[in-house]
Amino acid sequence: MESPNHSINVKEIDLKELFKIIAKYKWSILFISFFTLLLAAFFLYFKASVYNSTAVIEVKSDTKKGMFAGDFLGSAFSNFSNEKVDKEIEILRTFHVNNLALDKLNFQIRYYIDQGFKKIEIYDNVPIKIIKPIIIDKEFVGRPVKLIPQKNGFRLEVKNSVKEKLLHYFFNKKLIKLDDQKIYSYGKHIKTNYFELLIEKKSSVEQPIYFIIKGTNRQIYQSIIKNLQITQINPAAPLIEISYQDTIPKRADAYVNALIESFILQSIAEKSKRNDRIINFIKNQLHNMKIKLDNSEKKLEEYRIKNQAIDPSLQAQTYITELSKIEIELSKNKLKEKLLENLLPYAESSSNLDAIAPSLMELNDKPTLELITRLQDAQIKEEGLKAEYSGKHPGLIAVRKQIQQIKSKITLSIKNLKSNMVHRNQNLEKLKKSYENHLKSLPTQERTLINLKRDYEVSSETYKYLLKKKSENEMIKVAILSDYRIIDHAYNNGKPISPKRLFTIVAALLLGLIMGLIQALLRNSLNDKIQNKEDIENLTTLPIYGILPTIKQKTIKLEVFKDTKSPFAESYRSLRTNLQFSRKENQANVILVTSTIAGEGKSTIVANLGAIFQMAGYKSIVINLDMRKPTLHHYFNVDNDSGMSTYLSAKNDIKEIIQSTPYKNLDVIASGPIPPNPSELILTDKLDHLFNELKKVYDYIFIDSAPLGLVTDTMHLMQYANTSLIVFRENYAKKSFVTDLNNLVKRHDLHHIGIVLNSVELSSGSYGYGYGYGYGYGYGK
Repeated sequence: MESPNHSINVKEIDLKELFKIIAKYKWSILFISFFTLLLAAFFLYFKASVYNSTAVIEVKSDTKKGMFAGDFLGSAFSNFSNEKVDKEIEILRTFHVNNLALDKLNFQIRYYIDQGFKKIEIYDNVPIKIIKPIIIDKEFVGRPVKLIPQKNGFRLEVKNSVKEKLLHYFFNKKLIKLDDQKIYSYGKHIKTNYFELLIEKKSSVEQPIYFIIKGTNRQIYQSIIKNLQITQINPAAPLIEISYQDTIPKRADAYVNALIESFILQSIAEKSKRNDRIINFIKNQLHNMKIKLDNSEKKLEEYRIKNQAIDPSLQAQTYITELSKIEIELSKNKLKEKLLENLLPYAESSSNLDAIAPSLMELNDKPTLELITRLQDAQIKEEGLKAEYSGKHPGLIAVRKQIQQIKSKITLSIKNLKSNMVHRNQNLEKLKKSYENHLKSLPTQERTLINLKRDYEVSSETYKYLLKKKSENEMIKVAILSDYRIIDHAYNNGKPISPKRLFTIVAALLLGLIMGLIQALLRNSLNDKIQNKEDIENLTTLPIYGILPTIKQKTIKLEVFKDTKSPFAESYRSLRTNLQFSRKENQANVILVTSTIAGEGKSTIVANLGAIFQMAGYKSIVINLDMRKPTLHHYFNVDNDSGMSTYLSAKNDIKEIIQSTPYKNLDVIASGPIPPNPSELILTDKLDHLFNELKKVYDYIFIDSAPLGLVTDTMHLMQYANTSLIVFRENYAKKSFVTDLNNLVKRHDLHHIGIVLNSVELSSGSYGYGYGYGYGYGYGK
């Protein structure tokens, strides 16, 4: 026999048992499901929909570099701005760029109206406009102010929350208070202890309007950045996707477009400043070079006229050409040397060394460019580690050490470049002196002419070079918009991305069903009452004689048993059949019916057993030996003035206590008046005499005894019974009663004990219709 176990292993529950549990607790399951669904609907009703607006921009390659390769002069003044896509993304996330976008839009004020028990935000067609709000008290930021329209103006009202009132009560925290009776006028300056502003009326104000001042752009930016997502669509393509989430789809589009516009305009402004500096520098150089060129040309012309000089000889012309080349190269090298002199302190300051890559590219220094690439990779890795770990993380320390080492190598490389440039210029100077020494061998007039002509050609070539650079940078300035291209403007499909309303409803319904099922299983597992036949079979080996429906009735109706289709009648016929198997031939059978506690329906079962047996032609009698709380006489509409108590106390004899019933083969003995000593009366010898006499007349004697768990009378009466039936009422008797019965049977070595399960309760008059349990279970498992 399995030991009692009130816990339920869900894995061991078969579908049939599960459906029984669901049917039993169906109303609680439905209530929990409905309640969960109601909570979800309540949440969705007050939860504002969030929309997502997305735009895509392209970050083009450095067109300036592709158009004018070898422009070291332009790169010297370019502020070294060769940003990668990831840097453009970080720039887009900065407050500086977002601040420009916020200046274009009115994110500082939000407007709401009451609608259907909730506040909804209005963005278009707002009947008022808040102008120049100034927050005086920071506690006022984000607090809704209610504007109540009046006949000649409006009132302003602020409510403190319950939390603020509690803090004020316990900790004396100040409350926000406005003079809510004061009438303000539209278009006039308003000043309170918390804010200053002016409210302009744009159209008729017919209902109260709430407005919230969100604070400064810096404060608004903190909430903006949480809803702003900027990512590179594909690592292989320089495309940036900008997404912003807002409860107003139109405002989301406006912000994304404003952010892109601010980013492009800022980039244009920065590049325009750079090109303006380059163009101004070239203009100054052109002015000085123009003066030098004019002077050279003038001197050359005057010398030719004065000395009637002819063109120099072929040898002299060669000297002029070579010297001009040397001096032009020296001029360019000096500019490069000046560039390196500017780079060196910039590199030694260890500030954004990856930005000097364009200048190094002009110098054609591949080793240093490779170092710059390594530096950029290390800096990206550093940014990633900084976002996740503190400065003491070993990985972050190692990356920073690596960055310092690379910067040191870059600085050393630039110094070497400068040293090589100085050495090359020295060699060019020596070569120049060699040609000048050869010129000294020429006649004085021709030598002077050569020097003047050489000076003129160098000035002329330099002037042309500067004109070319001026033209190039002016073209770059005109083409500066090509650095970024808007692929897709801000767009949203008008469908909210959150909350997922259908998903939430379905999920809430499923959650409610699951929670309802769990509570049903828990209640079922914690229920210590007998719920079905399986509970009894799991707790005892005693046979189950039958499963009967409980019926609330105080009288026996024979027509119920005549209905062969009645499950109620059929269940009693099944019990009668099982009891007939235990009948001893040629002698009366005594059947005792008891229960563990009162209220389990034993008296009803005794009355119905008497009725069903007499229908089969058995001479039957029902005896009420539950003299403490007699009820059996009510079922047969007989008197209770005399009975077992008067017989056992010798006031009546057997013939005087037997009463007839409306049924031909059924008699009854009532309990009689309640005696003061029922236990002592049952122990008298007169009870033996009674049963001996009754057995001579009746085929079946049914005893209605007191509950087994309350008194000891029933234990004494069991010795007269051929079969003792213990009644357990479903969802009424505790499982522990079955365990107690097992102990009782074992302790007293009782025999011929059987169990009757009093099952589904029916009202008087339904008599089991719809009763769904089987019957005729026989003598055991």
